[in-house]
Amino acid sequence: MIHNLRVRVGLLCLGCVILMTSAVWAQQTPPVLTSVPYAGATISDFKGMVKLQAPAQAPMAPTRGLTLPPATIVSTEEGKILLHLQDGSEVVVRAHTRVILTQPAPGDWRYLELVLGRIRMEVQKRLGGTPPFQIGTPSAVISVRGTRFLVEVNRHNVTEVDVEEGLVEIESVSGLGAPVLVGPGFSGRVGENSAPEPARPTRELRPELERPDRDGDKERDDERADRAGAGAKEGNEHDQQQDMDEREEGKPGSEGGSQGQESEPNPPD
Repeated sequence: MIHNLRVRVGLLCLGCVILMTSAVWAQQTPPVLTSVPYAGATISDFKGMVKLQAPAQAPMAPTRGLTLPPATIVSTEEGKILLHLQDGSEVVVRAHTRVILTQPAPGDWRYLELVLGRIRMEVQKRLGGTPPFQIGTPSAVISVRGTRFLVEVNRHNVTEVDVEEGLVEIESVSGLGAPVLVGPGFSGRVGENSAPEPARPTRELRPELERPDRDGDKERDDERADRAGAGAKEGNEHDQQQDMDEREEGKPGSEGGSQGQESEPNPPD
C-alpha cells in the first residue's frame, strides 16, 4: 500500500516537472522572423553598352527578360538599363554607373549598393510594419517607403539624393550625426566620415538640375514607351536617342550633356 502511494506521488511529481519544463520551453521559443524578400531584378530594357557580372559566372551581355540574382554587378558605360525588382519597384541605372544587387536581411534591408554614378528609383509603397526599402552607397544608407528620387555618388564618395515625391531618409555610414529626412523638391548630401547635411531646396543645391515636370514624368513615360514593342522601338530609335540626350543635359555629374566629363557635386565642407 505504502509502495503504491510512493509510486503515485513520484508519477505526480514527474508530471509537474514535465509541465513546468514545457512552459519554460514555450516562453523561450524565438519569435518568427520577418520574411526576407528575394532581391533579384529583371531586365526590362537597356540601351548602349552595359556589362553584367553574375556571381560565379562569366561576364555577360544584357537581354530583356533576364533575371539577375543578388550579388550581380551592373556596369554601364555609354548605355543605361531599366531593372524591375521583385516588389514592383523600378531602377534606371544611368551611364557611367556601377551598381551591385544585394540581398536584404533582417536589420539590413538594402536591395542595391550604388558604388559610383547615378540611378533613378521609383519604389513601391510599403505599408504597416513592412521594412523600408534601402539603398547603400560608400557614404550613406538611404531608406524609403515608396517614392521617386535620384541618387548620385561621385568619385569622392559623396552621396546626393534629389527627391521628387515622398520622403527619403539619409543616414551616414560612419554613424556621425542624426539621420536627415528629405522631402519633395529638396536634396540631401553626405560625404565619407561626415554627418548628413541639412536638406536644402534642390533649386539652390542644383540649379542646373532639370525639374521633375520636365525630367521625371517625361523620363518615366519614355522608359515605359521603350518597352511597348520591338517594332515601335526600332521605328523611333532616333527620337528616343535624342530624348535621352536631352534628359542627360544638366543632370548630376554631367556637363554639356556628357557625364564622362569631370563635373561632380562639391564634397561637404
